[in-house]
Amino acid sequence: MRRLMILVLIAGFLWSGYWFVGKSTKYKVMSLWLNERRAAGWRIRYSDFRVVGFPNRFDSRFSDLDIFDPVARIGWRAPLFDILALSYQPNHIIAAFAHDQSIALTDQTIRIKSARMMASMVFAPNTDLAVRRIALRVTQLGFESSLGWKSSAGKIAFSTRQSASTPFAHEVVLDATDIAPTQSLRLDLDPTGQLPDSIKAVYLDAVLGFDAPWDRIAVEQGAPRLTRVAIDKMRITWGTLGLGGSGRLQVAKSGRINGTLNLEITNWRGVLALFQSSGVLNAGLAKSIKAALGLMTAGTSAPDRLHIPLTLANGQMSLGPVPLGPAPRLLRE
Repeated sequence: MRRLMILVLIAGFLWSGYWFVGKSTKYKVMSLWLNERRAAGWRIRYSDFRVVGFPNRFDSRFSDLDIFDPVARIGWRAPLFDILALSYQPNHIIAAFAHDQSIALTDQTIRIKSARMMASMVFAPNTDLAVRRIALRVTQLGFESSLGWKSSAGKIAFSTRQSASTPFAHEVVLDATDIAPTQSLRLDLDPTGQLPDSIKAVYLDAVLGFDAPWDRIAVEQGAPRLTRVAIDKMRITWGTLGLGGSGRLQVAKSGRINGTLNLEITNWRGVLALFQSSGVLNAGLAKSIKAALGLMTAGTSAPDRLHIPLTLANGQMSLGPVPLGPAPRLLRE
């Protein structure tokens, strides 16, 4: 029994030593990064910064944090911000955000409120710090701009996971509910006010391919280029309108997108009327599309539901047999 007590005391002493060394190291690393940002011209202020969490955690805690990047001209303020990590798994960090924070842009300040906002990231345990997993969970999210616009969402759940089969690819899932767009965007999308104030649900399950890993080099030298998008499931529900689908897209270095999305449109006549009223389609083209789609759905068991491919090829885009014009391009600054 005495030997066991001695072993326990020795183990406790060694673990305490490890924790205090780890605490000191993390404090120095964080302080070094903050000083490097200040040397690069950033404004970084806080009333308190400490590393706590003995014995099993290394938690970095900031109070009254104020950061401004003069190159991007973006600032962020938060009364509290925690970076949490287990002492035996330091490559997995969790960020806990304050209920009330703000982002300063060149022309406006955006106040962000939430009931809960948590994010986690898992990195490869090496110096490149390649991202393996990301998860973001937000409830009762609200945006309020100094320019007067407002937006909100009931829930946002976003996650990515490094693909086990494809290098540099990430599996992405987005699940959001009760999304209230700004009044300006609502007027652009629905100028006649036929739809509810909020989009009921947005769901996306896709794989994004890149030409390089998302790691420390990407942060310092530039983001990887998107090369392909594989959508396994997509669903948007807004009032009586619904849009779902799946498909594969390739993105060339020029930004040109080629591929096909197999769409399922609920209340396609309502969607077409929305596109016409918002100015996306002129009256003549909308009439032609309506006639063509009417022939395609006539006699089907669900004439208000349309299954049709959206094809992007050679810089052009078409919905089934109906040409829509130039396809969008993905351009990088």
